[in-house]
Amino acid sequence: MRKQSFVKMISICALFGLLVSTGVAEAKTLKMYAPYVAESYITQGLVSAAEQIKKETNEKISIKVFPGGQLGSYEDVIEEVREGTIEFGATWPTKKYDPRLDLLNLPGYAPMGYKQYAEICFSENSLISKKMDEILKDINVHSIGGWPEPYACFVFAKGKRPSSFTNFENKKLNLRVPGMPLYRGSAVTMGYQTLTMDLSEVWNAMQTGQVDCATGQTLETSWLVGKDIIKCIDYNKFHCPPTWIMCNRELWASFSPEEQKIVSNAFTVWAQKTLALMGKKEVEFAKLLKDYGIEIHETSEADCYKLHAELRKKIWPKYNSVFGKEFLDALDKQVAATKPGK
Repeated sequence: MRKQSFVKMISICALFGLLVSTGVAEAKTLKMYAPYVAESYITQGLVSAAEQIKKETNEKISIKVFPGGQLGSYEDVIEEVREGTIEFGATWPTKKYDPRLDLLNLPGYAPMGYKQYAEICFSENSLISKKMDEILKDINVHSIGGWPEPYACFVFAKGKRPSSFTNFENKKLNLRVPGMPLYRGSAVTMGYQTLTMDLSEVWNAMQTGQVDCATGQTLETSWLVGKDIIKCIDYNKFHCPPTWIMCNRELWASFSPEEQKIVSNAFTVWAQKTLALMGKKEVEFAKLLKDYGIEIHETSEADCYKLHAELRKKIWPKYNSVFGKEFLDALDKQVAATKPGK
């Protein structure tokens, strides 16, 4: 009896091993980094894409989205994905891994709104998307594509406000910027003194007077997190860097061609749906903020176009050696083709 039981146990173990090796056993849940809080429609779009992938792969690819930066610093995500400790990431790539990753931080590439933003960053003609795929491949991470993000605003603490938002003179205000040269260079060009600070410290720093204002905040985060700290917002459309979706290369290679197609398509579909919501959401959050007593300074189309053209003229040539003059000239031509009133 004991011998028969032992043989039976061995057979069960062998069968279990076969099931695991053939993928019939329950699939591992894959982790995905997401920077926005769970309530954000940006995060909800990622969750919806993950649900679609799980359904269309019959639960073979199960992705759990961890919102609000739960898995660590956004700057470390590329390394985590590269090493496989996090399988997927939707994050802001930085020059920590390659100087060219600062590409998404160029100012002024979508001054005319989200229709232009879609063309520049998410269309088949997107020069930025093709360049990002190339860069991420070089640093051994698989690029799935961009994920839309609202315009980053300049937010001002109570009692702090420049006399003019659109000139390039000294504004005598300390502005928090993320540790990205193009953010800092753009802010300095616009007349601000800058202080580099982690995103998690921004609101406390404004509340305590360590900084007068900050960039990198959206209307949504201003409402959800900062409405009791700020009094004024400059909605200047200066910047809207998409987060970028990436996957561990070895994991990606382990997916079948059909599975790769399902994953890519789900993120593309939900990126477009999220992008389509953006204009509506901006109006909703702007109304909430205004009703709460917060001033929102909005620049006219003509003035916005002029401001951004000047920013591109002053800043982009400084990065010819990083991104290539030919590439930047082509991108500038693509951006300038959409003019006010068109």
